[in-house]
Amino acid sequence: MSQSIEIYWPDFNQTIKAGLLSELNAELCTQFLKTLPFKSIQSHAVVAGKQMYFPYRLNGSSKHYSEAMDKQPIGRINIELDFQYLSINYGPMTEPVPAVPVAQVDDGDIELLQQIGEKVWHNLLFEDRYLQVHVRWAGDDVYE
Repeated sequence: MSQSIEIYWPDFNQTIKAGLLSELNAELCTQFLKTLPFKSIQSHAVVAGKQMYFPYRLNGSSKHYSEAMDKQPIGRINIELDFQYLSINYGPMTEPVPAVPVAQVDDGDIELLQQIGEKVWHNLLFEDRYLQVHVRWAGDDVYE
């Protein structure tokens, strides 16, 4: 993992860092970096397990490495090219569908990621607010 991104949730004032998996999907990671920084609206999966996702547009190539989502490590960030969203697994997943990994949350941020995931889940069930999520290069001081 050579390049890093930051994902920030302003409603929680919390940020995690993730390293790009360019050794697995080099072309997608390069295309992804060209879209930074960006904002989206955070949501949560209902039946797939402990996964957050948000709309994101990227026209990816037809060739890419994929993994079974239920076998991925906690903290894996995937691009869903057909439905156009980024997903972040913050706990066990229940669906063995193919997923296209682009980043992995830093080990030191996994516990924080799990806390954020629970807050997003709670929001979906009980609060129903629109939660913003911002993605940028790590160390950049601008969130568009």
